[in-house]
Amino acid sequence: MKNSISENLKNTLPTNIAQGLESALAYLPGGKTATIEKPQSEGLFNHILLITTATDRCVFRARRDISTEAGDAYMQYMYEATGFIQNGGSFKLRNIGDEVDFIKRALAVGLPVPKLIHADQDWMLIEYVTGKTLLEFLETGEVKFLPKVLQEMNLAHRQGIIYADRWTGNEMIDTQGNVRMIDFDIEWFYQGGNDGTLEALEMAWTIFNAMRVTSNRDELLTIVETEVLPSLKAWGYEISKMKQFIEGLCKFYLDPNKPGNQWSLPKSLYVAMAKPANRLIAMFTEAD
Repeated sequence: MKNSISENLKNTLPTNIAQGLESALAYLPGGKTATIEKPQSEGLFNHILLITTATDRCVFRARRDISTEAGDAYMQYMYEATGFIQNGGSFKLRNIGDEVDFIKRALAVGLPVPKLIHADQDWMLIEYVTGKTLLEFLETGEVKFLPKVLQEMNLAHRQGIIYADRWTGNEMIDTQGNVRMIDFDIEWFYQGGNDGTLEALEMAWTIFNAMRVTSNRDELLTIVETEVLPSLKAWGYEISKMKQFIEGLCKFYLDPNKPGNQWSLPKSLYVAMAKPANRLIAMFTEAD
């Protein structure tokens, strides 16, 4: 091989991304002999590659040069279902520079995000976090980490930081059982000022999605009722706003006519969600 990147991998990357990867490898000590691999899922918006040198491992991230019209339409409808858009909320895809700035701000106040190794205009190298996503735990029925994730989000909120787009695939549990947050390509905005709306949405979003994906909904909902709700009230979150957002997300996912695209999950997966969704709404209604 000319260098450590296989010709097959290079041929699958757009020219500008392949050039960015070459530059990233040139920056890394031992980069010329590094091994490159793709993760199982790169997501909708990003090229993601795992780089392993003789002494370290890191992640290469760059935005896909694709039309996001279908993805934006899907998210727009989802946010509208919660009432977030109608009440002055909006969202956007961060460029790499925006995401780098966010990571630097989060690191500066000690939040558990990956360390930034290096960044250029169109790509970044960040720390590789060893562990499993919250999604992986939830899918196998292990639900104990949800309160810990929400506690870390509360710490971020106290610093005025909203991670956004917490869907259980962007929350990592490392090998020591600590929560690490990854992937900050989506940014939320709200015109109503600092009234707790974004914080309430992020908490509601995370709780709902945990319920949506887990194979152990009964135990998860018991944890929400006995641990999560008391904590949210003690932390000062507005339960009525969270109830509204959860109701909207339930409506969106249980709507058989919602817009879909190639990234949508099969509607059949949501058939069993109606009863636990109603139970979750009832919990927040009673706690309000």
